[in-house]
Amino acid sequence: MREILKKLADFQNLKKEEIRIALEDIVEGRASDAQIGAFIMGTKMKGETPEEIEGAASFFRERATRVELKDNESLVDTCGTGGDMLETFNVSTAVAFVLAGAGIPVAKHGNRSVSSKSGSADLLEHLGAKIDLGPQQVRKMIEETNIGFMFAPLFHPAMKRVIGPRREVGVRSIFNLVGPLSNPAGARRQLLGVFSDSLVEKVAFALKNMGIVRAFVVHGKDGMDEVSISAPTRIAELKGGEVLVYDFHPEEVGFKTYPVEYIRVSSVDESAKMVLSVLKGEVSPAYYMVLLNSMFGVLVAGLTEERDIALEIAKESIHSGKAYQKLQTFIELSNKL
Repeated sequence: MREILKKLADFQNLKKEEIRIALEDIVEGRASDAQIGAFIMGTKMKGETPEEIEGAASFFRERATRVELKDNESLVDTCGTGGDMLETFNVSTAVAFVLAGAGIPVAKHGNRSVSSKSGSADLLEHLGAKIDLGPQQVRKMIEETNIGFMFAPLFHPAMKRVIGPRREVGVRSIFNLVGPLSNPAGARRQLLGVFSDSLVEKVAFALKNMGIVRAFVVHGKDGMDEVSISAPTRIAELKGGEVLVYDFHPEEVGFKTYPVEYIRVSSVDESAKMVLSVLKGEVSPAYYMVLLNSMFGVLVAGLTEERDIALEIAKESIHSGKAYQKLQTFIELSNKL
């Protein structure tokens, strides 16, 4: 670990094997809290490379408690890194139910809030769902309702060792990235929001090397770790083994932009009300925000390659009542299992 910290202090990039050695020392208790803190700051100050991100994500993927499914090729995850500090409602969780309502299998990976007012786990619990389900129960949820939720702390015991030092250091780091890249069900399709413009392309290349089939890695120019309704969004699209980087504007699909204040919340309760209003088809800036992200989710799922068709599929899921019904079924079944 000391040798690795020396390299980081000299702003040298780490090889995949070196990342694994460092993480093994951390997870198996050989690294002190001071060394873990130094590792967090070292990778942060130097800037993470795609190889380092891939190495860390692969390490934690291997150690995750697995959800075994017959087909993970078509599975979608809508997990973001969090940490954008904009305190928006739970967009990616709402999107997960829109996709499930459109017949797309979703393995939603999430946690309690660290930097926002409401994490996906906080929201689902507030709505009455049981979030601490084990791998067999999550598999049953996906098989029966098209959507399962994996509460990150239960599925990533290897992460336990870094919780304290991460909290004490208090900066966004490589550990914010590995959670969304370490889906326990092995989802091969991802709509993934990141907290920094500089990470969009790097994370897309890491996903490519991890065998992800299709992905959009997104970062709003307003700082959002979602496709933004308030500003252009930087997107790295992974398709057919190639990564294409471009900017997306809501106006491209005929949407107006709205100030971020319209989708900001100050509590889990406010977020829940906003999510429910969207899933019930009430038109608002939050509704358009969810539609935009759902459009990219439908594209990731491979149902179509056309944005206008993807948008119609997302709208149909909401206005037919299927998305809202998925949420109700999800809550009911989670409490029975």
